[in-house]
Amino acid sequence: MRRAAFLAFASMFFAQPLAAQDAGRASQALELSATAPPACVIKAARALATNNSSFQANGASGGTVTITRLVDPDTAEPRAATMELVIGATCNSSHLVSAISGRGGLRRLGNSSGPGNGFAEYLPYALRLVWAGSARDQASNAGPLALAVGNGATGDILLRIATPSGGTPLVAGEYDDSIVIQLQPAS
Repeated sequence: MRRAAFLAFASMFFAQPLAAQDAGRASQALELSATAPPACVIKAARALATNNSSFQANGASGGTVTITRLVDPDTAEPRAATMELVIGATCNSSHLVSAISGRGGLRRLGNSSGPGNGFAEYLPYALRLVWAGSARDQASNAGPLALAVGNGATGDILLRIATPSGGTPLVAGEYDDSIVIQLQPAS
């Protein structure tokens, strides 16, 4: 019985300071606020498949596609070449992805007084862009190739480049073009 009385007395003694602390307690509510602005990120490109071509990455900002044999050595006519590249990407809002040819096709470098009778110095090629469940094909000389996406997406952009086989023989020389891949939030 003594023990029970002591415990009752002790619980009353310790309960008093706790009640006094509760009476003086103050609180504040803090609200957190932040904004995630629209943003798009493109990672380094890598080759998925090649035919009569090769790819060399130049870090996260690009790379070089080299066509192994642009023309048939017996006819000087273009040979088919394909390159499929994948580019990791993320965009957290509606956005536009585009592939833009700088010259509209492969053009011969250097001064020219014209290709001559029966020869060409320019070779358009086919582009295919696949992203976020959509795909679009277009010739390199038809302007920017673009896909509009109504929401955010993450994954790999597929870019396929294909030069045709046959046609008008090409003048000997170096040919080049550049393709810029852009991923930008919709405005």
